[in-house]
Amino acid sequence: MNPAVILTWAAALYWLAAMALLVISVVGTILQPRIAARRAARRDQPPVSIVLPVKLLEDGFERTQESAFAQLYPAFDVTVSSTEGESPAVRKMREIFARHPERPARVLLSTARFAASPKVDNLYAPFMQAAHDVILMKDANVMLEPEALAEHIRQLTAEVGLVCAIPYCAKLDNFPAHVEAAIINGPHARMLFLASCLGQGHGVGKIMLFRRSDFLRAGGFDAISHTVGEDNALAKAIRRIGKRPVFSHWPVRQELGARAFADVYHRQVRWSVIRRNDELLSFLLEPICQAFPAVMAGGLAAPLIGAPPAAGVVATFLAWFALETLLSMAKGWQLSLAAPAVFIVREAMMLAVWVNAWMTDRVVWARDKVHARVAAPPAPPAQEEG
Repeated sequence: MNPAVILTWAAALYWLAAMALLVISVVGTILQPRIAARRAARRDQPPVSIVLPVKLLEDGFERTQESAFAQLYPAFDVTVSSTEGESPAVRKMREIFARHPERPARVLLSTARFAASPKVDNLYAPFMQAAHDVILMKDANVMLEPEALAEHIRQLTAEVGLVCAIPYCAKLDNFPAHVEAAIINGPHARMLFLASCLGQGHGVGKIMLFRRSDFLRAGGFDAISHTVGEDNALAKAIRRIGKRPVFSHWPVRQELGARAFADVYHRQVRWSVIRRNDELLSFLLEPICQAFPAVMAGGLAAPLIGAPPAAGVVATFLAWFALETLLSMAKGWQLSLAAPAVFIVREAMMLAVWVNAWMTDRVVWARDKVHARVAAPPAPPAQEEG
């Protein structure tokens, strides 16, 4: 058979698979809150230790961190962990403490230095010294609605060992922030929402809710210290003890503010390298979730229906863009008049990130370069003081 004909039919099959996945994932994103809510069977509300690792004082820090203190939940305390005894972020947290004297709160100095990820080092002291068995870890740039803790805890049933929330981006103050939101609210979110609809859970570290007893039984810090993808490593460790990671029916709002293109790119490379190291099949299949390869396939396959290649390119571009835009409108996610330009830049960046992720193991974390995976030494003894 003529190689050109084979290429045309291969492009057509790829186009059909990519467009079908797009449609199915859009539907899954809309249905996931209702489907996941049916699995939220827990009714008691055990005491919870909320852990807030801090490093940089970024835009919106005070608002997002104070949201942890506003939970409509009967019993919880707050522990802030920092690698610095005094910093702008720690001082701001002490100001927040003073506004909430009714809530038990403290700052722990994290002195551990054993993990590939500085974040894991920062989590050692608060995880080991938490007052309660149930721990909720929250990143500094995510906002918790007052009902969030109560809703997430409903997912932590006897057979569940880890609850994560799917992030969506908000407060987009410049063009790079819109590009990052288009990545996170677009292919990333769609695949996570679809996985949740199918009963699958994965580690997404914007928030993580778990029992310390399960964490320790799954290997504790020795199970997550080898990688900067500690969230995914924790999900795998939880599976090994016969419990499931799940996505909550309650998403989490990630506030971006103003971003720099370089920061967006480095963050996406870090996550992509983590997926290459820890979830190779998922990494290999990533291009099918992106519009650019489907647009090219649409142009190659168009002659099969008697259309010029340009028509296939334009039709695929418009269909993909329209479906994602309608999904954002249905979910109430922030959009911009520059959305077509955002879409094009996003696709170019995602392709560049995917190619770059094949060629490096050094990634940027909080402005520091680290290796994505190392042979980490054993974690310190459990009684280390923070």
